[in-house]
Amino acid sequence: MREILKQKLIWIAAFGYFVDLYDLVLYGVVRIASLKSLGIEGAAAFSAGTALLNWQMAGMLAGGIFFGMLGDRKGRKTALFASIFLYSTATFLNAYVVDFATYAAARFLAGFGLAGELGAAVTLASEALPKKNRGLGTAFIAALGFLGAVLSSSISQKLSWQDAYRLGGILGFALLFARVGVAESKVFLSGRAESAELKWGSLVLLFGSRRRATLIALALLAGVPIWYVAGILSYFAPEFAREFGIRGEVSAGTTIMMGYLGAILGDILCGFLCQALKSRKKAIFIFIGAGAMLALFHPMFSENMSAEGFYWTRLLIGAGNGYSAMLVAWTAEMFGTNLRTTAASMVANLMRASVIPITFAFGQLNPSFGLVKSSALIGGVCFTLALLAALLLPETFERDLSYVEESSGKFY
Repeated sequence: MREILKQKLIWIAAFGYFVDLYDLVLYGVVRIASLKSLGIEGAAAFSAGTALLNWQMAGMLAGGIFFGMLGDRKGRKTALFASIFLYSTATFLNAYVVDFATYAAARFLAGFGLAGELGAAVTLASEALPKKNRGLGTAFIAALGFLGAVLSSSISQKLSWQDAYRLGGILGFALLFARVGVAESKVFLSGRAESAELKWGSLVLLFGSRRRATLIALALLAGVPIWYVAGILSYFAPEFAREFGIRGEVSAGTTIMMGYLGAILGDILCGFLCQALKSRKKAIFIFIGAGAMLALFHPMFSENMSAEGFYWTRLLIGAGNGYSAMLVAWTAEMFGTNLRTTAASMVANLMRASVIPITFAFGQLNPSFGLVKSSALIGGVCFTLALLAALLLPETFERDLSYVEESSGKFY
């Protein structure tokens, strides 16, 4: 771990993820207050909140493709800092929205910028660290990053929603000054110099073989439960609390904060579990299974629970869900240097964008089956597919990352 902490690059990547998650979580925390100030309340706030979340995730899907390609064509550092600049600007501008249309545009722009951070950060860490420390490096980035979610959840309850957005923008701009002296990935520079004739950051190349397309699809399915928990169980925690008859008022901000505190513990544990088992595959499969048990069976213990008890169940669910950064790192290790950031960024943001069909299905099922049964049905499908996907994905723990991929689908 000491070797990891000595690398400025890892700290920059971690703090970038810190600001990334600050903004990503912030919308969920200030959703009700911000919509109310725009004159949107009651049932309209539920549908408007879902629509805004979908606009944000659509931006992340588009941004994931753009910044992934940028990272493989121009460099991981370029993609990382371009992403930080854009989402910092967009987060600051969110404080000045005046109606639903401008709010939707601001969330789309923020999502587009947020899309580039995680894929570039994890790729940089994976290429900068030796094999034995890659999992620990990713765990460190995730742990520090999730503190951004905790800060967002706690401080935004003490500030106005406008000031909370302004703070997020300022934090991002401050991070840009820390980039001085950060070097580009040596693996990227070496690979680019030796294989300049190959396609770099090409979607045609990425999906040009059945092997690569299948890896993307399976990695995506393995990560969908993360956004089932975040997009359904956490964002709509107040609604679930009323359904369960929770004693006391449940705050979305506190629920999200507890979930991400759990995710910090989960990501650290997942990183150490990877090292202990010498396997990404086994560790992530265990976490998906544990997450399924916690997320799908918690309703039977939640009836008439106190608000404090409800929050602690969300911490446990968050811990079981703490494998997102490790999954992105696993994805990065599956692809050659010329496609690594494109693949990692695309999977990271396809996972996030999966909240769009998840919330759509939730909205369609809810009138007929109710809140709890609808969420259980959707969660059951998400976790089942994730477990199957994790079983089918290849192990990469000992893989040397100094290789590139050609159009044949082979890697060298």
